[in-house]
Amino acid sequence: MDFGIHHAEPACAFEADLAAGRGDEAEPGIALRDFLARNYLHLHRRLQRHLGCPDRASDCLHDAWLRLDDTPAAVQSPEAYVYRVACNLAVDRMRAERPWRQVADAEVALACLVDPAPGPESVAEDRATLKAVQRAMQRLPPRHQDILVALRVCELTRDEVATRHGLSLRRVDTALRQALRSCAEAAGTSLC
Repeated sequence: MDFGIHHAEPACAFEADLAAGRGDEAEPGIALRDFLARNYLHLHRRLQRHLGCPDRASDCLHDAWLRLDDTPAAVQSPEAYVYRVACNLAVDRMRAERPWRQVADAEVALACLVDPAPGPESVAEDRATLKAVQRAMQRLPPRHQDILVALRVCELTRDEVATRHGLSLRRVDTALRQALRSCAEAAGTSLC
């Protein structure tokens, strides 16, 4: 058979098969299996480049070889057909191997799907708590407010705060403790 292909060497094994007259066989499944066996290395390299994994390429070609027996009719391009079957099998394998399908414990699987962002209820509770703490801060004496902000927000040392306000460390500790207790009572929590 001459298909107008005049290469010194065939570009692919399929062209070599056509030139040798081995392209037409009675049973399509057997013909495709034979094609895969004869062109395994070429198909493997091509599939490996596509999938990025030589083992997965081998597994998919093996599965394709098993599946090709069920081919109902002759195909025009055996290389394209076999390659497409192997690619489809690779996609099927990847879908089956998704991480959530391998998790034995449903609670663990659901925990992976939970959005870590606070929900509307949590946001509303946190806003209410913040407003309660702000109201409690406003009721504090100015010196207590300054000490609480300096130590907890500005992260100054106790010595720096004592020097700034002309107080002893003991008086700074007492003012901080009173401010925290007042804010904790307003928020209904322990802020200490």
